Amino acid sequence: MKKDKSPLISLIFFLIGVGFTFISISSLTEANNTAGDKFYFLKKQGFWILVSLVALFIVSKIKIEIIKKLSTLIYFGSIVGLILVLIPGLSNQALGARRWLNLGIFSFQPSELFKFSSIIYFAILFSQESKRNLTNLIFHLSIPFVLIILEPNLSTAILSTAIIISMYYLSGGKIMPLFLFCLGLISLCFILVISSPYRSARLQTLINPEANGDSTSYHSNQIVLSLSSGGLFGKGFANSDQKYRFLPKISTDSILAIIGEEMGFFGVLIVLLVYIFLISYLIKISSLITTDQFGSLLISGIACWIAYQSLINISAIANIIPLTGVPLPFISYGGSSLLTLMASIGLVRNLEKRHSLLLYSDNDSDQKKDSHHRNSPHSSHRVNPPAPARPKNRLAH
Repeated sequence: MKKDKSPLISLIFFLIGVGFTFISISSLTEANNTAGDKFYFLKKQGFWILVSLVALFIVSKIKIEIIKKLSTLIYFGSIVGLILVLIPGLSNQALGARRWLNLGIFSFQPSELFKFSSIIYFAILFSQESKRNLTNLIFHLSIPFVLIILEPNLSTAILSTAIIISMYYLSGGKIMPLFLFCLGLISLCFILVISSPYRSARLQTLINPEANGDSTSYHSNQIVLSLSSGGLFGKGFANSDQKYRFLPKISTDSILAIIGEEMGFFGVLIVLLVYIFLISYLIKISSLITTDQFGSLLISGIACWIAYQSLINISAIANIIPLTGVPLPFISYGGSSLLTLMASIGLVRNLEKRHSLLLYSDNDSDQKKDSHHRNSPHSSHRVNPPAPARPKNRLAH
């Protein structure tokens, strides 16, 4: 039996393990106050971890050709979900936003499914040269972008758009039209921020954290206090003070602050290094399988998803950008995000196995020796090296 050389599953399990551990110790008081059961959030997250593992396994086994055939159905199904979530009675409203579709025994965020489905859909679209243009990008993205804005969920709309724009660029899309489109999009987002009272308040909090300490800036101030009190090595496991009464959204938006308070700077650094290693590994795979442009674009999109979402959450925790509500991948509490991210890792595993000979050849050293022998001036099998193939897109660079 061949040994699996991929570090992918080990990295994912580490992040999920960190998340489950800190959810278990940080959510007890909040769960007891809101649900009357201190293990409520822990049980739900455990359930979603099991479901996500099943999803990872199933997606890793399905033939890529079948996934391609289903991609349009999943993509437009996610758009239907984005429409349904805006209808009162079908969705759960929290803090003035409708982001969760009520499915009876549980709720689900269609915007998370859209991120997953859009990466597959646009990987297929942009791998076809005749369809790789800015018009197609705008046409297929505009409706879901508007629907997510209407929830309202500007941060997820920006995140999804950034992923798809990156995929378009990596596929070889024209730079100047893309640059102009991005300028227009940034201007639109700025108008949406300053025209919305709660978004504008968050921006003011970022500029002046001391203002309105009892209201708008309370959350960000408590996060900064958590991180600063942790120091280099932290207060020790399960010794956080902030989780008991001061810090809101402990298990979701703010979980990194609890990690920083209990494990210190070096604990947070380890988590960041694992993310960097994971994203670098995904980029490495995408650059090696450029003969499969769809697969290469797909993995690049997943790498962008994890990278951008991590960056947004970490930047908000570090008080670099306003708080957004974007969860930390694989660590924050939440079933929708975890399920779709694990399904995406299943796609990567699928492609890893499909291209295993290219990625993890056991005969690399033997091939190098054989190549050296064949090209030796004393060998009767000497051959001229083939000319390097010209990359079809920017993924090969």
